[in-house]
Amino acid sequence: MKPMHGSHIANTGQRGAALITTLLIVALITITVTTMSTRQRLSIERASNRQLTTQLHNLLGAGEKFAMAILHRDKKDAERNNSDSTEDYWAESLPPVPVDGATVSGCVIDLQGKFNLNNLVNEEGATEQLEFQGLQRLLRVLSIDPVKAESILDWIDPNIDSTGSDGAEDDFYTGQTPPYRTANGPMVSPTELLLVKGFRVTDEGGLDDYDTLLPHISTLPTGTAINVNTASAPVLASLADYMIERSDDLKVVDDEYWQEYPECPEGGGLLDSLINAEGDTTDGSDIPPDDGTQQNPEDEDQGSFIYENIQQFVEDAKGATDEETVEDTTIEVASGYFMSRVTVQREESTLTQFSVLFRDNTGAIRVLRRSRGGL
Repeated sequence: MKPMHGSHIANTGQRGAALITTLLIVALITITVTTMSTRQRLSIERASNRQLTTQLHNLLGAGEKFAMAILHRDKKDAERNNSDSTEDYWAESLPPVPVDGATVSGCVIDLQGKFNLNNLVNEEGATEQLEFQGLQRLLRVLSIDPVKAESILDWIDPNIDSTGSDGAEDDFYTGQTPPYRTANGPMVSPTELLLVKGFRVTDEGGLDDYDTLLPHISTLPTGTAINVNTASAPVLASLADYMIERSDDLKVVDDEYWQEYPECPEGGGLLDSLINAEGDTTDGSDIPPDDGTQQNPEDEDQGSFIYENIQQFVEDAKGATDEETVEDTTIEVASGYFMSRVTVQREESTLTQFSVLFRDNTGAIRVLRRSRGGL
């Protein structure tokens, strides 16, 4: 009997269709499993990243609280008649400290050792001419064209009239690409200066002048006096014309303290200082306060001198004539405004937070502003 070729072909076709169907099912299952595996892996990575981010943020907060505790303790200890200088605990950098697989480092920087740009305008919106002249002196000492003080003033003052020949108001800034307007109010951050005519990246010498000026300026919310114990020589020179020649001799702070700003000053002696301090270093309650009559042996070895009152500096800063003197209302030996910088690093992740802190006369501290990554 002859075979039935049609039936054989039909069976072969059915087997081929079944094989293809099986392969499709296997492919779909493979794709589904792969997709589920990928999604699960991504979910695990996202959870890990969230956990890492949360840890870094928590450590930033802990570092900020540590800085606040050091500043509070400094006020309560009342060392050197409650003057503030780089001889205090708060001025020493914290070296990288291992915490839960990460490292935390940071420092506290005195913002009243800098020229407060917001001093240029008073609460009524009028220009403070003495402060404006001081800014011009500061720029001159730093080899920056003092005419640039005009555009800084115009950015802060509330009016729309350009100052001098190089001032700039909305008519200048709205012609830029992209256009923008002046703040016509206090600066919030020193980085705001990068928007001001003469200091913008697109201006000739703008970024260089900005980098040169940044370590010597602050943008504090209220009018402030300059702490002569932490001011650089250029900032002291801004106090009066005759001080330009005398500022190097009168400065208390070492140049290294401000040169790397906003990086932390080199050195990391805070932990050593706290560990070696007499008494309980946890809260400082057992450490006897220095009333200013005790002399630190290290200070004697280093030949350092800290101004404990304004009159000491005024006497030292007197010039050759009666007119050559510093207004005591423009200087201080203690500070209320500080900035903490905390950097947390784990594996390939690094996060930095800057916090502007205000400390009142009771030692209470509050955070005025936070920023991450930059000033």
